[in-house]
Amino acid sequence: MHFSAQPPQGNGDMAQLDGVSTASKKTRACTACHRAKSKCVFSEEGELKCDRCLRLNKECVPHVSRQGQRKKKSEKGMMKSSVATSLGEVSKGSNVTNQDPMFGESKSTSPFGPDNAVEGKRPFSFHAASHDTPLNRFAATATGGPSMSQMAPLAKFIPQKHMFSSNHPTFHDAGACGLDETRLRSNQAGTALPADQTNITVTEQRQATMARFSDNNRTITDSIQQGVAFREVLSSSMSMPLREWMKCALDSNEIRDSSGSSPISPKYIASCLKIALSLSKQISDAEVTSSREILQWLPRHIINWPQYITVKLKGNETQVPCHDARIGPLDDSSAAEDELDRLEALLDSICEEDEVDTTDVFDIDSAEILLDYSKSSDDGVGSLACCEQEDRIHALGLVFSELFSGGRVPSTEQVSDEFSQVNVVTPAVSERLDFTGMLKLEPNEKDIYDDTSCKYAGTRKKTRELDESLHSSIESLRRLGISCPLCDLIFNMLDSINGDLGRDDSYRKMSDVAIDLQNMVDKPKTFLNDLDVITLSSTGLQLTDNLFMRDEEAALLQHAYYRSTLGSSEFAVITGGSGTGKSHLAFRLGSHITSHGGVFLSVKFNQMKQADPYSALVSAFNEYFNNFTTTNQSDSMKLIASKLRDALGQDALLLAKVIPNLAEVLDFGAIDAAFDRDCVNGHEKMHYILVCFVEVISACSHVTLTLFLDDLQWADAFSLSVLQQIMIMPDEHKRFFFVGCYRDDQMEDDHPFKKMISRCGDFGVRLTMVYLECMDKDGMNTMISELLCLPRRLVKSLSELVYSKTKGNPLFLSRLLISLNKDGLLNLSLGRRRWVWDEKQIQSKELPDDVASFFSSRVGKLSPEVQAALQVLSCFGSVNTYELSILESGLSLNVVKPLERAVNEGFVSKNGNDYRFSHDKIHEAVYGMVELEARRFQHLNYAISLVKFALGQDDSIIFTAVGQANLASPSITTDALQSAEFARCNMVAGKKAMSLSDFSCAAICFSKGLSFLDENRWSDYYNLSLELFELAAKCALVLGDFASLATMSEQVEKHSRCFEDKLEVSFLVMCSLAYASKISDSVHIGLSILSQLGHALPTNFTRAEIIFHIQQTKTVLHSISDKDLMFYKKMTDPKHIMAMRCLAKLELIVLQINPDLQPIITLKMVNMTMDLGVSHMSSVGMAYFAGLVAKLDEIQDGIRFARLAKMLLDKSGSKEITGDVIFTTSEVLCFHEPLQSVNEYRFYGQSSALAAGDMYFACVLKMSNCGTMLWMGSNLLSVKDAFVQVARYLKAKNHLSTYNLLLLSKHSILMLMGQADEDEPLTVDQLTNPYQLKYFYFQKMFQSFVFNRNDDMKQYTEKFLQFKMPSWLLLSVHARHEFYVGLISFQIYRESGNSLWLERGQQCKSKVQLWKEQGSVWNFEHKLYLLQAEEYYCNNDFERAGESFKNSITSAKSHKFLNDEALACELAANFYLGTGDLASSMKYFRLAHDKYNEWGALDILNRDTPIFLPSMPTTSASRRSASKESSSLGPQIEFSRPPPLPLNPNNNS
Repeated sequence: MHFSAQPPQGNGDMAQLDGVSTASKKTRACTACHRAKSKCVFSEEGELKCDRCLRLNKECVPHVSRQGQRKKKSEKGMMKSSVATSLGEVSKGSNVTNQDPMFGESKSTSPFGPDNAVEGKRPFSFHAASHDTPLNRFAATATGGPSMSQMAPLAKFIPQKHMFSSNHPTFHDAGACGLDETRLRSNQAGTALPADQTNITVTEQRQATMARFSDNNRTITDSIQQGVAFREVLSSSMSMPLREWMKCALDSNEIRDSSGSSPISPKYIASCLKIALSLSKQISDAEVTSSREILQWLPRHIINWPQYITVKLKGNETQVPCHDARIGPLDDSSAAEDELDRLEALLDSICEEDEVDTTDVFDIDSAEILLDYSKSSDDGVGSLACCEQEDRIHALGLVFSELFSGGRVPSTEQVSDEFSQVNVVTPAVSERLDFTGMLKLEPNEKDIYDDTSCKYAGTRKKTRELDESLHSSIESLRRLGISCPLCDLIFNMLDSINGDLGRDDSYRKMSDVAIDLQNMVDKPKTFLNDLDVITLSSTGLQLTDNLFMRDEEAALLQHAYYRSTLGSSEFAVITGGSGTGKSHLAFRLGSHITSHGGVFLSVKFNQMKQADPYSALVSAFNEYFNNFTTTNQSDSMKLIASKLRDALGQDALLLAKVIPNLAEVLDFGAIDAAFDRDCVNGHEKMHYILVCFVEVISACSHVTLTLFLDDLQWADAFSLSVLQQIMIMPDEHKRFFFVGCYRDDQMEDDHPFKKMISRCGDFGVRLTMVYLECMDKDGMNTMISELLCLPRRLVKSLSELVYSKTKGNPLFLSRLLISLNKDGLLNLSLGRRRWVWDEKQIQSKELPDDVASFFSSRVGKLSPEVQAALQVLSCFGSVNTYELSILESGLSLNVVKPLERAVNEGFVSKNGNDYRFSHDKIHEAVYGMVELEARRFQHLNYAISLVKFALGQDDSIIFTAVGQANLASPSITTDALQSAEFARCNMVAGKKAMSLSDFSCAAICFSKGLSFLDENRWSDYYNLSLELFELAAKCALVLGDFASLATMSEQVEKHSRCFEDKLEVSFLVMCSLAYASKISDSVHIGLSILSQLGHALPTNFTRAEIIFHIQQTKTVLHSISDKDLMFYKKMTDPKHIMAMRCLAKLELIVLQINPDLQPIITLKMVNMTMDLGVSHMSSVGMAYFAGLVAKLDEIQDGIRFARLAKMLLDKSGSKEITGDVIFTTSEVLCFHEPLQSVNEYRFYGQSSALAAGDMYFACVLKMSNCGTMLWMGSNLLSVKDAFVQVARYLKAKNHLSTYNLLLLSKHSILMLMGQADEDEPLTVDQLTNPYQLKYFYFQKMFQSFVFNRNDDMKQYTEKFLQFKMPSWLLLSVHARHEFYVGLISFQIYRESGNSLWLERGQQCKSKVQLWKEQGSVWNFEHKLYLLQAEEYYCNNDFERAGESFKNSITSAKSHKFLNDEALACELAANFYLGTGDLASSMKYFRLAHDKYNEWGALDILNRDTPIFLPSMPTTSASRRSASKESSSLGPQIEFSRPPPLPLNPNNNS
């Protein structure tokens, strides 16, 4: 199949009007009737207007048929002219026999033409787009073609005006179309018929149509549906010849530039690229499959290829209403003509411009080459022209030249005899474009395609004389605005015909053409657009953002980020070797985030700045608040300031001192927040403050904040601990996404960061790991291709050469290419507008084998001043201009100006006033260029200058000064006074770090300070040494470094001159032993300290004596009013204050090994307060005294002393003991206040403990909060979430004792919810700890009770009672113990009849009754009713038992104890079941079912009891309806009765 060179000429209108101005018999219809799809009807003979025009009062203008007329410069004409192409593609595979009504004979109609019909052959179609179009409803795919029976119903009704237009292929089905054989053969031969012969053909076609209508009785519905399909073909998959598409596109106003200076617009170029890519892929695919049979049928003449190319456009589907009219048999030609008129009118309406959605001419779907089967297979010209790759590339290059030039067809001439078989292009003579004046080229650079003056890869081969013509042709494309890369592509395609004589850049494979075009389509900025040669000629080769590729890794990070925006806790970690592009990948993610409205903060840890507290984190948050001030976001600033003040109070001052730019947000003046010595652990306190800060800015931010942490292998311990605290924040408060990177070869497995990320799962954080390695050869080739903006095939040899040196390291590669550019081995050719190089010179050049040597060699080429400045910078890592000015004035150095030159060279980056190396490898190379001893002397000189300035004028640079002193090493200092000054400077820096709560940094400073003092430090510098040891010991305690603390305490113990000098360190040792679970040793040291202070404790008191002293002390306190105690005298003696501190610490730890000692310590603290005055520790003694009094069944007095303890705490303002006091007093308040309000008090205590750094009581209060939520009947789902969050926190804090207790309660919750797994075995610590075992057996007892496991219930209750240790304090767990032990005891008594269990139950009931009467009715009334009901049940007092059950249910409901309400309903149901009242039993079983379901205890519903039966309703509606029928359902269900009650309740058998 091929396109005709000259399309058949149309004959004009099918019915000539002959000058008649009104409708006549010959006229089918006027314009109005034509739109109405009917003929004109005249009321009277000779009427000038038809009835419709008379009715509408319109002029009756005859409708002029547009048959044969061609609509130019319109999309409407384009659509109508493409109909035959669309149908021809479907039918061109047909090879059927049809009866021609004109000749009365059967003939074979083959798509190959009458002379070339081949049996079984079908034309090959290069379709790149999908064939899922409406045409497929009645046609086969493009490669197969439909049968004629499928096509005929549609094709035979298509008028001629819809069948042909210029440059369209003919419709080859003569029988279907009604075309005569002469015309058919004429069209196939590419010739035109005379107009008169065409008129005859039309008439004969109409007669044939009437005959077919007479023979075949069709319905109008079928015809219209076929027309609808035809219309869908028009709108969804339009095809048109390439040259016609170019004319339509060029005629569109949309393609003109706004300036109107260029006739070829970017939109036209983009569409042409799609066409070119589709064509090149089609031929490339055929070459890959080695389809020689297909390739030989490509068009014969390469200059005529555009005539065989069609362009497919994407269209819009339209809806056409379906008509249900039917048609009868056609009896005469008039009827057939009428039906033909109707159908033609229908198809006219389908193609009407105002009724069909037009298709965008630039919306390209694909392009295809139609094969030319008319040429003979043995035709030498065709074979040679189409079977060689170079010829096909050259032919397609001609197509591209015409396409991108906007239809400028090049002329052809035959060249030498050797190539006479090949048609080559000789463009018309045109004026050469003068680029010399445009670019100001050097004299030796003649034009953009003359590379004789350029340093070109390889030896230039001898070319043909045809080059000059090609140059002129391509330059004409440049004149039209076509970019140089695209001109190069076309030039190299045309040059491919020269074969081995062509340029090295010439194409040899069509697949290379397709790849290069694909790159232009995908990345036009890189591969299509022209280089900015003016800028690059001055700046040289520049690195791009996507230099290091890593598209898959970037997508992985983006997905993790988007998950974090949806509420997921995410942490992405990038790891790999140095120079693999880790930081580049992270900043690429940052660009993506900021471009979409996100916030990206970066942190870089510095190996040289380990002594600078928060140096990394502060820089990120300073940057965050700097954005607020620079962008003037006053509303956001006020919101953050308000929330920070509410959350932190005065602690916001400390935060503002750490983050200087925050002070402006908080509107604080001069900030001088000293270290808060009243806190328990300043390290943990700062954790809490920073976490609150993160929560506030997260809550105030509308987007997720991304924090990038670079070089985590050098991260300090405090920053990592803060990061871990933020990770375990509740998800609803966290809007942070963390990205970190580190060098895997510089981080050991025991590094704190690796330990932290290994526990991400425990924190509920999803970890995304990205591993980067050096690039392979293909990746490096792609990287160089994009850097130089050249196709990969052109840079392959260069990339292989560079790969042999860099081994695929992206950093090495990028710097090496820049170096080659600066050395003149990689140049920008202004004439060719591309990068060129000389491979031979590059090969001959000696290049370093590793990146460190490379950077050293590059630095060695710099001037001596710049090298010296870089060495100064290498000693600091990063430095600001203020510090450099001090060095310049103190040491007469010239640093700033040379560093500016280093910035221009790319070795140093400048951010504001800070200088740092562009990459760590540059830093390492420069730092390593100086010998170790010489570096130490450099550090020493810098330290002397900075320390003098810091101690004398400005301590803001104190950390920089001590950093240089510590890097110099004590061994380099020979002056004792200088060493002492360095030690003192370290102590000042350490104290400043402590004031900022950075104890890690402070510990380093104190340790380094001690290292500057020699062996005679205790004699020469006693006070300095003692203070350094005390401060270092405190830091060791805070950091949990107990081994270092023990070593320091030995030194102080050995060299201290008096007891007072070693008292502080001894107290720290006592605390460290307690934290290390060495309780006995800690108590021993504490008692020893008290003894030396003159406050020894008696150890031989009996229980009666202790109770006597409690009553006596209570009497004394009753004699003093609360108001007088608030203004009581203060304790001032330091020894007494230290004794109170030791007693307060012993209060807690003695409970675990010697509970009888605890009341003695409490009485000692209260008596010292009454005798010696009130200290900040007095509230601790008063809180524990409240617990003692309440334990003696004097609840009201205990409540008074608990409130008094809180008042003393508020008056003293001490933060160190807040957690202790609130926890102890809350335990007493549980017996007086509703549990719900007590839990709020505990939440306050938890926050206060965290603010003081008191992790122990913070953890204890967190666990108490969770326990209270469970036992006060909160929904189990929310209780479970709270338990999970607290468990993560406790595990992260390594608070294992509390964590283990929490896990036991959590297992009970999961069992109630039906989500529990098997029990985990107890740890060794749990098995050896009586308190842990008691808690374990209580949980087992509770579980067996609620799940009716009677055997286990009795066993675990007995074991629990064995471990029930005596306690002098009243705790909230005692209420739970008494309540459940009482219920279980009564149940066991009813089953066993053992009166011992009855007595136990009665004792428990008496305790609960006391607490209800003296304490809280809210908490204990329903419990007392339930215990009384069980007791009455045991005593066979059924009436009172039933009443008590009802009272218990009512009281639990009114006091909001959902769990106890459900339990009371179940026990009441069991009671009525045992007494035979099945109706009441069913009622309470159903009520219990509802309450357990509401509580969330789903597994209780599944146990084997009458609560859950197959017929039991599960929905609320069904439950309500079932409750009305409970009385009728009750007798139908058989329940197993419990064992009968013993005849003698007092029988112990």
